[in-house]
Amino acid sequence: MDVRRSETEALGLEEWQERYARQLLLPEVGREGQELLARKSIAVVGAGGLGSTLLPVLVGAGVGEVLIVDSDTVSRSNLPRQTLYTTEGLGEKKALLAARRLKACNPHCTLTTSTEHLSPTNAHQLLSGKDLILDATDNEEARRLIDSVAREAGQHWLYSSIDGWCGQVALFPPEGKGYCDLFPEIPSTSEGEEGSSTPIPVLSSTPALLGSIAGAEALKHLLGLATPLSDHLLLVDSLRWSFQLLKR
Repeated sequence: MDVRRSETEALGLEEWQERYARQLLLPEVGREGQELLARKSIAVVGAGGLGSTLLPVLVGAGVGEVLIVDSDTVSRSNLPRQTLYTTEGLGEKKALLAARRLKACNPHCTLTTSTEHLSPTNAHQLLSGKDLILDATDNEEARRLIDSVAREAGQHWLYSSIDGWCGQVALFPPEGKGYCDLFPEIPSTSEGEEGSSTPIPVLSSTPALLGSIAGAEALKHLLGLATPLSDHLLLVDSLRWSFQLLKR
């Protein structure tokens, strides 16, 4: 599908109005905003817990083109929080399964995948030219690579992470302070990241909550709406219901 065409042309006006009826009622969206979303192209790095909420939100909302980057396969321990997958998909590539599931949710979204591990040799080719890059990984190396590529290419990228009951979200513009400025020291291998045999403790509700927040921020950015997360870091604690905005 040519995502640069008006979506009303691609779907037919009646189907288009029915599919997006509730969003069209929002004054911040309307017809102009909905057609704008259809022209947007994004890359989501990670199709695990965060991606399982983030991806359906964006595809369902009508983002025109979505690239899913994930080299991992589905394991049994993924299933409680990675709701894009089922027991029948054990051992299969997450990116491919996610694209198949999401295509059924909105067949008018163009979905592409990469099952390669994001690395300095492929990151520029995969991520350059996107209207927004979204981090849905649990990997510090990947985040720093995304930050580097986005700053070099002049792109915005959305950071989100989880740990236990808590999480963080921030939108990094290509100018100003980046992720590596906010976190200048590379931490030792975190629990659950590559090189560690200890999994991150997490309840299924945490990635769902943070994924929803990240999805809302992504849609606001794609619609051209202002957000305090462009110069703040949002800290969420779902156990104590604490939300903090810290100036970056």
